[in-house]
Amino acid sequence: MTRGLEPGKGPRHGLRHARERRRRWADLLRGLRSAYAEGDVASIRALWYRAIAEPGLGFWLRLSNRFYPLQSLLDVSYELERRIGEEGLARASRWLLDTGIGDWRSEVPPKTRAVLAAEPVILYGNHPSLLTPFLVSAHVEREDYRIVAASFLEKFLPTFGRYAISVELPLNRWWLQLWQGGLRRLVVVYWATRLRPVLPRPTARARNREAMARAAAHVRGGGALLIAPSGWSRSDRRWYPGLGRIVQELGRDPGLRPAFLVPYREEGTSDRLVRGLLEAYAGRPRPPTGERPPTVRFGEPLPLSQLAAADAQEVVRDLRQRYAELLPGARARLPARLRGPSRA
Repeated sequence: MTRGLEPGKGPRHGLRHARERRRRWADLLRGLRSAYAEGDVASIRALWYRAIAEPGLGFWLRLSNRFYPLQSLLDVSYELERRIGEEGLARASRWLLDTGIGDWRSEVPPKTRAVLAAEPVILYGNHPSLLTPFLVSAHVEREDYRIVAASFLEKFLPTFGRYAISVELPLNRWWLQLWQGGLRRLVVVYWATRLRPVLPRPTARARNREAMARAAAHVRGGGALLIAPSGWSRSDRRWYPGLGRIVQELGRDPGLRPAFLVPYREEGTSDRLVRGLLEAYAGRPRPPTGERPPTVRFGEPLPLSQLAAADAQEVVRDLRQRYAELLPGARARLPARLRGPSRA
């Protein structure tokens, strides 16, 4: 017997215990990946609930929950998946906002409302929180509406995936995720990458180029498209060229009906607000939203024909300056080199 240890509690017992923990962790990840591959959010949720009740495994899952309410995220996703399937994305988005936030606002000019209802249109703007696609989608009630969205969501929320044109995100670049969303973002990204491995960069880039071509073809055919040029980020100081490539494609081949560009800006939201929404869904008190309720403001529509089909980066720079001028508040986040004189 090892001195100081109870019978049966020697080093070998500790090793067996560690191996058992690793086995249960591996079994959980295999089960989650399998459920994700089948697009089964109900099974993902059930596996999480079973695992969090286990003495050893549950500790680490509860620790994740302290950083970000993942269990409540699964609960909301389960209900959202059902509602999108039964009611459509616009009504399900309004349910999410009304239930989770209560007091939220929108500003939609009459001309913009008419364009969103029936015209070929690209909606573009910032994406500071997980609420962005729902704040915008609450105003677009049409079947030919698509969202440029992270490929992860295609299986996690299959009914949302029907609206998605999927792009690959560099979720394994941890420093970038930390800069864009902080430590809590890393918790979300960690679990996302456990369910679906990140593709090699050359493969991801090729898929994203194909996605931009599909997005342009969708608008050319008369559809509506949502894209966030800065990606999911607290800061919208950098815009990626995807929006420019779509506009460039449509400039070369515009389709039968003229397309429009509609800017939007999300304000008054944060990761803290989203966590509060999730915790309120779990029955905890909802925290105050701040001085101003979460708001999405839409700008006036711009005919795409007014933009020259120049280099994609030049299109993005032009649109970014217009965006800052159309939506006061965005200009303060514009790099000084892009501000220049006002067009007014």
